[in-house]
Amino acid sequence: MTDSGGLTEGDLALIEALQIAPRASWAAVARATNTSPVTAARRWRRLVDGGAAWVTGAPGVSVWNAQCVAYVDISCSSGQSLAVAETLAQDRHALSVELTAGGADVFVTVAAADLRALSRYMLERIDLIPGITTTRTRISTHLYRDGSHWRLGALAHEGASVLPVSPHSPDTTRLSVLPHLQASDRELLVQLGLNGRSPYTTLAANAKVSEATARRRVARLLGTGTVLLRAEVAAHPAGWPVPVILSVDAPTSRLVETARAIARLRQVRLCATLAGTPPIIVSAWLHDVEAIHGFETTLVKALPDLTVVDRLVTLRTVKRMGRLLDEDGRAVGVVPMDVWTDPLAVA
Repeated sequence: MTDSGGLTEGDLALIEALQIAPRASWAAVARATNTSPVTAARRWRRLVDGGAAWVTGAPGVSVWNAQCVAYVDISCSSGQSLAVAETLAQDRHALSVELTAGGADVFVTVAAADLRALSRYMLERIDLIPGITTTRTRISTHLYRDGSHWRLGALAHEGASVLPVSPHSPDTTRLSVLPHLQASDRELLVQLGLNGRSPYTTLAANAKVSEATARRRVARLLGTGTVLLRAEVAAHPAGWPVPVILSVDAPTSRLVETARAIARLRQVRLCATLAGTPPIIVSAWLHDVEAIHGFETTLVKALPDLTVVDRLVTLRTVKRMGRLLDEDGRAVGVVPMDVWTDPLAVA
């Protein structure tokens, strides 16, 4: 059966299996999706080649919680929004770039090795791009949910239960300091960003270390929250064509409680607290524009003290966690997320 703009139910189940266990063996994926390892691997290759799905290693919770990530609302001169977005999309430190309707023309997720590098990127790169008129930057203080936790909802519970649980899941409540990274660690991070399912032999060769060392260091990077593996899907073919970004206010005394409650909602792909006003940012994927009102109603009913201060509707995602996307959200290219480099260095 074909659904969701070209993706079959089998495709969606396969993608969700890898959302749950991004580096699971094809034998495990086959058991979860009631198919054979050869068929699962072949279907995945077709999805990747068509840009409909991919696995990436994105900067993890320790990066967010160490105040090394910022969300930037950008206003542009008339007719310059697309050019600005495409320029930013080529930067390694601009993880995601979205063209939006609402209080900003472009919305960017930025990451760097530390606050000083983040400031340099904002002041000496973004603020100097032609076509930008104003910017508003809010730094993340704690990540409560990210895209690695979002699920398509296409895989039966029985299938999900047979998938392996990662032994290296980070304790998100404790991570606030980035671990020291060697040059080979940074290379492993870049390679996982390009392909989160890269074999250890490939990772080892690119990082110029032994396979045993690559396994040990990848486990450390995952366990310290330096990198999060996530299976991504093209939003339009998957039936979630309307991303929305909400700026939310809540009483300071209930900020953590509110963020945790928001993070549990089905549609939410991102929830983080911010060093700015409003203090919470929420990103969700919805089936249509009308669903925005229903989603906001759900938020307010569940959390009466919450106030939605502003909303941005994504018109087009130009880049998502390093992947350059077409108008349907299919991957057509990749920019390495080497956020530990000098943000002003020429690639």
